[in-house]
Amino acid sequence: MTYRMWLRPGFLILAVVMASPSIGCFRRRIWGWRQAIAIFVINGLGDAGQIFIGHLLEGGIGVAVAGAILFCLSRPKAREIFT
Repeated sequence: MTYRMWLRPGFLILAVVMASPSIGCFRRRIWGWRQAIAIFVINGLGDAGQIFIGHLLEGGIGVAVAGAILFCLSRPKAREIFT
């Protein structure tokens, strides 16, 4: 069970990585928007990988949700909010 020793530090790193774009987006900074876009692209690619290994429902839902969020974030009105 050596994986357990990596769970806490791994989730702490994940929390910091996710908190950074959240703070940037709430402050309406361009770097927060860029990080959010990058995270959802990576998430969508991971979900697309789920489809290729046979998890069609989980991967399809994940790709659809990530795609919808990316679509909303890329709209001109949403984009102009970030400076």
